[in-house]
Amino acid sequence: MAGPDSLESEGDVQMGEADPGAGGGSLGHDDGEAPILKSVEQPTNFGHSNSGFEVKPDPEDDVNPPSSSPTSTRMANKSGPKKKGTAAAKKVPKKTRKARAKAAKKAAAAASGTVHEEEDESSDDEIDNGPYCICRGPDDHRWMISCDACEEWYHGECINLDKELGEKLIERFVCPRCTDGKLHYTKYKKTCSLDGCTDPARLYGKKDRSVFCSNEHCDAWWANMIRSLPRKEASIEAAEMLTQEDFMGLLASAAHQGGWKLGEKPFGNIEGFWANGLPTRPDVLSDEELTFLQTSAAERLALGNEIVQYKKMMQLIDWANQRRQAAIEQGRFTKDSCGYDYRLDVVSVRHAFAAWVETPEGQATFTAGNLDTPIAPDGEGGDPATRNMCEKKRCKAHNGWYKLLMSAVRNQIKETATAAADKLEAEDSLRQEAESRYERRQVENNWVEVISED
Repeated sequence: MAGPDSLESEGDVQMGEADPGAGGGSLGHDDGEAPILKSVEQPTNFGHSNSGFEVKPDPEDDVNPPSSSPTSTRMANKSGPKKKGTAAAKKVPKKTRKARAKAAKKAAAAASGTVHEEEDESSDDEIDNGPYCICRGPDDHRWMISCDACEEWYHGECINLDKELGEKLIERFVCPRCTDGKLHYTKYKKTCSLDGCTDPARLYGKKDRSVFCSNEHCDAWWANMIRSLPRKEASIEAAEMLTQEDFMGLLASAAHQGGWKLGEKPFGNIEGFWANGLPTRPDVLSDEELTFLQTSAAERLALGNEIVQYKKMMQLIDWANQRRQAAIEQGRFTKDSCGYDYRLDVVSVRHAFAAWVETPEGQATFTAGNLDTPIAPDGEGGDPATRNMCEKKRCKAHNGWYKLLMSAVRNQIKETATAAADKLEAEDSLRQEAESRYERRQVENNWVEVISED
């Protein structure tokens, strides 16, 4: 009788000679053990041995990245370069995506304890053939920048753009193809006011806004300004010039008073100098200036009346929408019914609307504060709840009439208000100049003597 060793050897021989396609039953095991045996891959060089066999994992299983890795996903989904004009989300730079894929691969290799330098080197050599840029070349790991207009990628070398300048100082990049000098152009950030510094100034944040990139550069700029002044003992004209000692004394005195502040204007500070936009003293305005102020004030009044008309238009649009909602609640309309009131035809024309407001119907409408049912013409009837309204469903002619009319009227109000503000600003500027001129003339007390030859 064979001992335990011989029995184990016989079992190994039987498992090694078994037909893999015969199933678990040919090995003399129960059906419950069949799934376990099927999950074990038999080695091809299996032979007769007194010691059991050991299945080792394939080293390539730890090296090859899974199919869902960033690199494989990007390569599988990429079907070609992005066409110009195609709407898409902002692309992630190629450098960033490849760096993420490389980091993920290194992390997987570190977790498994195996590192294959050849695999990493082959990953670094991957090139996106594009085409990109004005050279229509690949993404060969050179620095690239994306155009904010067409979203095409460009090599910095091809468009003569330095990497440091592009990453720090470009606020909005527009490629040479899209640049028109009007709406589309490359916008740069303001650099630090300290000479030699190319960092952006702190003008683009919400806090600590400054023309310098840091407080240290601000102090350095002031130190340079002080050093540019002459010293009192070294200057012969120190009595007539601002010296370093004088300037430091001014800074010290201002520090005790809460810092520097702007004083009042030397001229143009007379109280009660203007009343209703006109001067209270004679000989202040010329005839041309007086005519300009009177004409501008009349034009601003007309613009104000236009804004009042536009606001009435908005009220009429709201009342028409309320009448449509009431018809829907009463069951006369459904939610996809148009409901456009034909009295809104005058809304888009200011003069026609002003004429309609003066009619008895317009006056009655704004007196009642709602858009009542119009009186039926002779020989016509119809449902009073829907009279003079478009009853079509999914009407294409008046599609989105409420939003479109409201948006158009709001834009007209904005443009009119801007025009009135510009006129008022021009009037204020003229008044300030006239007041300063008058006060300066009074202080100087200049006079002209006319000598007659007779």
